[in-house]
Amino acid sequence: MAILVIVATVLLCTLPMSLSPTWNGEIPGHRNQYEILAESILNGHINLDYGDMDPKLLEMENPYNPEQRKAMGVSYHWDHAFYNGQYYMYFGVVPVFLLFLPFRVITGTSLTTYHATQVFTALFILGIFALFLLLSKKFFSSLSWAAYLSLSAAASAMSVWYIVDAPALYCTAISAGICLEVWSLFFFANAVWESTNQRQSILYGVLGSLFGALAFGCRPPTALANILAIPMFLCYIKGKKFNRKLLKQILVVILPYIIIGTLLMVYNYARFENPFEFGQSYQLTVADQSSYGALSQFNLSKIRNGLLQNFISYSSLQDSFPYFSDQSVFLNFPICIIAYFFLLQKDSLSLLKRHKLIGFMVALVLLPGIITISQILMAPYLTRRCRVDIYWLMGLFSYFSFGLLGETLNNRFKKGYGFFLSLLSFATIFRCFLLWTIPHDSNFTNTYPQYLEMFEKVIWFGFR
Repeated sequence: MAILVIVATVLLCTLPMSLSPTWNGEIPGHRNQYEILAESILNGHINLDYGDMDPKLLEMENPYNPEQRKAMGVSYHWDHAFYNGQYYMYFGVVPVFLLFLPFRVITGTSLTTYHATQVFTALFILGIFALFLLLSKKFFSSLSWAAYLSLSAAASAMSVWYIVDAPALYCTAISAGICLEVWSLFFFANAVWESTNQRQSILYGVLGSLFGALAFGCRPPTALANILAIPMFLCYIKGKKFNRKLLKQILVVILPYIIIGTLLMVYNYARFENPFEFGQSYQLTVADQSSYGALSQFNLSKIRNGLLQNFISYSSLQDSFPYFSDQSVFLNFPICIIAYFFLLQKDSLSLLKRHKLIGFMVALVLLPGIITISQILMAPYLTRRCRVDIYWLMGLFSYFSFGLLGETLNNRFKKGYGFFLSLLSFATIFRCFLLWTIPHDSNFTNTYPQYLEMFEKVIWFGFR
């Protein structure tokens, strides 16, 4: 049954990625940058050389101003980084080395970008099921098998529904980031909560650091989830005597962060002469972002509005299917609100303290806000795909909350509680399907609107 549920979840979240020609490679546009960068690296350079540079772009005093580009009639490649007369890809380079280059070298052909997203999404889903199983064995032994499977499927679906909608390029970076982060957390959890000997803990710790460090080379906002490693590290060293041996173990575990971080800084410097610049400031896109991230751009009003938009904003219902638009996190997925309410129960908080999980849960509660603030400061506005960075964290939080409450219930309530969680999970998965059907950004239903009527008839059993 577990294998069937996992396979079904993977297939339902990957196969529909091929449906829209805008995202499946039929109309590549600017969305094939990973493929082009892989070819560039094989040819010995890291810029994207299209051979069609507009001289007017080179002459501009500020090429990052979209109004000026339009006024001068400049021809340019959309959503690329542009610096010192060269085009670069500002999306993280790690997916190129993990998938695109090996595929190109082994097969002799380029990997279509959405296929990479399918791979990362499938591995992410496997990571969710693996992490939740580990947590169940360690902390939530009372959670029924059906509740574990349904909650894992629901957390997977709510994390990736937008990725399924628009898989290429943007979501390639995001899917790679959340994939590496969930497996980083899985290995850290094994190191701190599950390993039976020191050598095993160090091995898992190194793997956790490696995957967490690589996430910075996919999408930096997603990689802020590495903050969760701090309370886990403090839990691991608590009660241990600080000596040379422990210091050596710590250095071994953090070594991947140092190595990967250094390589990413060298890559950034080679492109932008700044080890901390990922290309965000040099985008040719909807706004001039050359000054974003500076202290002068810090605006409390913008941060407040962005947080409200991401978590509690509301849009009115519509007359046509699917009747609503994409909204904020809590309104898209009420399961998260219920999880917060359950965690505040006195017995749940007591169990949280007994398991020494308070620091971890505080970090987990704060992280979605921290990631959102980083997005607000570094982008002209928040988009739907920005919430993919935090959906999986909300799913993880919900699993902890439901699991903790389940441990405090009397036996006569546990069966009903498991049924309730399964029902809530199925409702969440159905909500993901409805969100996927909203016409947006050249997705499947935006390209083929005739299918909306068919979906509506199926859902209403032909009565509408």
